Formats: sequence, structure tokens, C-alpha cells
Amino acid sequence: MERLDERAYSYAVPTGLAMYNARGAFYPAALQRMAVGVIEAHLEQIGWDAPKLVREHGLSWVLLSFSAEVRKPLSPDAVYRAQTWHTHSQGPVFRREFCFVDQNGEIAVVGATFSSLLDVKKHRLCIDRAILAQFQKVERETLLEAEYRYRQTPPFEPVETRTVRPSWIDGLGHVNNMRYADLAYDALTAEEREKVDHFTRMDVWFLRELTADAVFTMEKYGEENAVTLRGVIDDGGKPSFVVRLAF
Repeated sequence: MERLDERAYSYAVPTGLAMYNARGAFYPAALQRMAVGVIEAHLEQIGWDAPKLVREHGLSWVLLSFSAEVRKPLSPDAVYRAQTWHTHSQGPVFRREFCFVDQNGEIAVVGATFSSLLDVKKHRLCIDRAILAQFQKVERETLLEAEYRYRQTPPFEPVETRTVRPSWIDGLGHVNNMRYADLAYDALTAEEREKVDHFTRMDVWFLRELTADAVFTMEKYGEENAVTLRGVIDDGGKPSFVVRLAF
């Protein structure tokens, strides 16, 4: 594939009334929606979008983790533009950076995603080196420290038990990754949600699929300036996702 200068592209950041609460604070999940919306628009622009990859290669992008750092509080009244670029790859794992700037050109958000290519029919990650090489680009700068693996094991406590609803399932047959930050937010106390109104860092790790009718337990670990939540699948006791919010 042609090696384009991805930094030459800029996009309006999608926002909307459903993305922030009655206090005017953006939900953590909204930040992921904004970034993913920009990334999807950019991938379509450069010919790497999921529909085209499915048609031509039987592949689709699958998100392994999402990290973002809020450097300037987001406002519903502000207008933001974004850039995104491939940072580097290691085997089947691709890192992509993104950056939001406000109307004054000041950086509001920086972040990174880690993704892999999924063989849609086999439902497993693509490890064909010839195919992966087509999506490797010149390495670019990173904007923050981030890892696609969740390595910590704090003492989580159970909060609530939930069941996957039909509307959560996407075209790949599992809970769409946009749902997880909302599930974490719902498991917070009212006091914690007010603190999260001013979150400065968000990390989401996608560990295992949640499928239709799965039962899972939301667990929480609180720190002085952060809270970490995870969804643990009741059948087997394995974590499906982890969300960490710092404020």
C-alpha cells in the first residue's frame, strides 16, 4: 500500500448532546467515541477502513486497548479538530496515536490505541506476515506512555452483576468495545461520578469477548486519585475488560 503522510490530514471531532451529562462534563466513553470516530474517518480516507478490509482481505480491525490523557478540560461549547497516525507495529499489534486541538490551536487531548487485524471467518488474529507488512508504516512519534496489556492485579471488590443485553452486540457477534467505559461509569458511586467529571486519564483494556446473554460481575478498586473497574465473566471467572480512570 502507498505510504501516505498521515499528519497531512485533519478532521472535525464529532460531539453531541448525548456525550456529556447535566453538569456539562463529557462522559469517559464519549472521549473514546470521539477518538474512534476520527480514526474511522481517517482509515476510510487512506483506504484502511474495516468494510474495505473485509471485502478485500476478510479482515477487520479489533481494538486491544485505548488510552487518552486530557491536557485541557473539554467543553461542550468548544470546537475540536484531530489528527491521527500510525506510530509503530510489533508483530500483529499496531499502535496509533491521536491528538485533539481546540479552536486556539492548543492541545486538549492526546492518546493512543493498540489494535490487531482479525480474520473474520476464522475469528482469530491475523499473523500472516505478508498481509501485516502491507499495514506497516514509517514509525512516528508517541504522545504518551501506554501499554496494550493490563499487568496489575489490585484487590478488586464486587459491585454489581449484569447480563449482556441484545442491543450491546455488534456485527462481529460480541459486545461492542464502545460499551465498556459506560459499564464502568454505571458501576461508580454518585460521589465517584462527580470526581470523574474531571478525569485526566482514561485507559481501557479489552481482554476477552462478552457474548450474548453472558453474565458478568463488575468489580472495583479505588485509589486516592483514580478508580479501576473490570468486568469478570461469571462462567470461568476471567476478566473481560478493565477501565482505569484517573482524576
